[in-house]
Amino acid sequence: MNTSILLVRAKSFKGVVAMISVWFTLLTAAYGGTTGKLTGFVKDKKTGEALIGVNVRLEGTTLGASTDIEGRYIILNIPPNEYSIVASIVGYTQTRITGVQVKIDLTTTIDIELSESVVIGQEVIVVAERPLVQRDLTAKTAIVSGKEISDLPVTEVGAVLSLQAGFVAGSLRGGRSGEVAYWIDGVPLTDGYNGTQVVEVNKSLVQELQLVSGAFNAEYGQAMSGIVNIATREGGAKYVGGVGLYGGDYLASDKGLFPGLKFSPTNIRNIEGNLSGPLLDDDLTFFVNGRYIYFDGYLKGFRRFNPWNIAYTDSTGAYHLSRDSDGRGDSSAVSMNWSRRNYWQGKLTWRVSSVAKLTANYIYDYNVSKAYSRAYFYNPDGIGNNYNNSRTLIFQFTHTLSSSTFYTIGGSYFEKELKYLLYDLSYDANGVEIVDPNRPRYAHPKIFITNDSYSYLTGGTDLSRFQRSTNTGLLKLDLTSQMDATNLVKAGVEVRLNDVRFENIQLQPITSQSDINLASGNPFIQTQILDVSSSFHDYYRRRPSEFSAYIQDKMEFKNVIVNIGIRFDYFRPDGRVLNDDTSNGRKNYTVDDPNVYNPIKPSNRFHDLNGNGVQDPGEPNKTVGERRAYWYKNATDKSSISPRLGVSFPITDRGIVHFSYGHFLQIPRYERLYENADFKIGQGTGNQGVIGNSDLGLEQTISGEIGLQQQVSDDISFDLTAYLRDIRNLTGTRSEEIVVFGGASKYSKYVNSDFGFVKGVVLTVDKRFSSGLAASVDYTFQVARGSASDPQEARNAVAGGALPEVQLTSLGWDQRHTLNTTLNYTAADWGVSAIGQY
Repeated sequence: MNTSILLVRAKSFKGVVAMISVWFTLLTAAYGGTTGKLTGFVKDKKTGEALIGVNVRLEGTTLGASTDIEGRYIILNIPPNEYSIVASIVGYTQTRITGVQVKIDLTTTIDIELSESVVIGQEVIVVAERPLVQRDLTAKTAIVSGKEISDLPVTEVGAVLSLQAGFVAGSLRGGRSGEVAYWIDGVPLTDGYNGTQVVEVNKSLVQELQLVSGAFNAEYGQAMSGIVNIATREGGAKYVGGVGLYGGDYLASDKGLFPGLKFSPTNIRNIEGNLSGPLLDDDLTFFVNGRYIYFDGYLKGFRRFNPWNIAYTDSTGAYHLSRDSDGRGDSSAVSMNWSRRNYWQGKLTWRVSSVAKLTANYIYDYNVSKAYSRAYFYNPDGIGNNYNNSRTLIFQFTHTLSSSTFYTIGGSYFEKELKYLLYDLSYDANGVEIVDPNRPRYAHPKIFITNDSYSYLTGGTDLSRFQRSTNTGLLKLDLTSQMDATNLVKAGVEVRLNDVRFENIQLQPITSQSDINLASGNPFIQTQILDVSSSFHDYYRRRPSEFSAYIQDKMEFKNVIVNIGIRFDYFRPDGRVLNDDTSNGRKNYTVDDPNVYNPIKPSNRFHDLNGNGVQDPGEPNKTVGERRAYWYKNATDKSSISPRLGVSFPITDRGIVHFSYGHFLQIPRYERLYENADFKIGQGTGNQGVIGNSDLGLEQTISGEIGLQQQVSDDISFDLTAYLRDIRNLTGTRSEEIVVFGGASKYSKYVNSDFGFVKGVVLTVDKRFSSGLAASVDYTFQVARGSASDPQEARNAVAGGALPEVQLTSLGWDQRHTLNTTLNYTAADWGVSAIGQY
């Protein structure tokens, strides 16, 4: 049994969260998804001569190879794990090497010496040495095994990532959010809408995790700051499983800051379990995992009022907080930032033959939560819930063509839906609510009018509804070939098809706000959804698509390892922009008159046949359909080429220097491309908001780093890396405001205007497990400067009467010093682990 204690410090230093977790582990095992490589030489122990034809195999698998004329063996396509390898040939004693660790995308070198056989059946067992320096690591990479994750006092994989060097205030190497790509089992799974991961992977599911923050290889795309690559576990020949439980609550010394907070050990509760093993036989195995977790939250409200409560002033001038006794609440404390999550995952692995393997992984993740709103502090039932639902299918088929060549066909399909609402009511084809008297109803908006804007609401309901979804299908083909002893060439293509939907609604009452008598009228209303031409309803659906291709070569010489590659990316945005074609004296120029539903310019409102700007008799109004014919033009397709280079060379038998450089490109987030897709701008004065730009160019980063890996003792090593990032063409609003026809109002548009420059140094010190103790220290010094932390920063400055910055300034995550430490002590049957962050 492994017991871990986790202490989390509140940012305010006034609240402290204490959580105790106890994990009952039956057994952990299995394999991962993406693969590594094993190589080495086999020699005669006495003479040192190369041995030809030695059979080298990975015990418990069908993987193996024979040595060539130089005594070299190469085994490809090995799932990350710890193995025993067996070397045998007639006339020599069979040798077994245990504790051989294989890692994703990296080469493990094991040289073997065989002795001539004296006794038939004799076997020599050797424990493999694990070098603390990875010779072929050409870019800064953090590698964390599933065993190491299980030993850490963390509950989420995200917490593991935040402990790695380069992560500063939630940003990786100074990049904006959405600049990290997430890969699971060799397939990218990033939501193109906002750049977040599609699904969170449970920590018990991880076989190996890699965070590549340096110049990653050409096979990885659509990321500018880094790659998170996760290989998940597979079932094995034995039935194994585990169950985990933890519970707890929040404690606060300041009851004024956290009112209503009472400790209960079940307010935070988590239960999860996993089971794996053979399904029909050893060739068909499974791994299943499930989790339920609930957080009651630490921000409370008080049910002083119900949503149908009405505050009003009567004819005598007296102010009433509740029209009748039913409007009063019970004053109980109610959590206002709670969350609940259900998570299920199942993975099947079919070893079709000795040269073919098929895996299928399905993940279901459902979250429901409430976000705190101060306005509803005394009316907590008047605000809605957030729902986050995702379903993900991943498959991978690997076929070995020869001992030196294999290909992989991988793919995924995911559906991710987010929505916010208070009541899930039904509406007819005309957008009118279908009334059910047995269900709760929305309260009349007039209830809000009687409340001071700085006071807590004493009634009412939130009439806003939001829903957006991203459905993405991906198919990729990769071919890997060990061309000779030096060159490992990999090439591939990828196609990604997206379906993005967005809808934002402000429900409107059927009756007007003047039709209710606060003193006696019915506080409930029948709501309606107005047409998309209204400012109370926004909707769009887009189907952008992506294509990419790459080729890369890993050249492993005796004294230098080189990773070199090039990548091509193509993007079709499936978007539209306003028509700015002014050639031939065109009168229907729409950039200065963006709202197709409510135009201002006379030539856009009616057929101005005589061109006098006045609607004369016989000049009919233009329909929306007529305006659409010339209102927009299609956004153009985008493409780019990005080279990558990484070099590693030894300076001693325990130290290497690594260098990497590359160009990295990323499609702007879909939320920026399609924001305000119908270009509905208000007709007031001043800046009326921001419109999206489907014609945004690709965002770019040029990144370079140089580092030193050095083993200083048998169990201690360090990695010192310095890096620079030149960031260009980020989405921003730095261009001049666009003046709407008539000159009274303006608006802003997203353009590729923002830029940044990041420099830093990271130091990682690792103490390998020995004498029961393992530890790590990650320190980051970083300077992150740029033109804007947020794409709307320049627009907000102008709208507030200020001038946008025209020089590099400190970004929101410009934190000079960041220190993370981990400590793990393990005895025979118990252990203690701790983490610290500064």
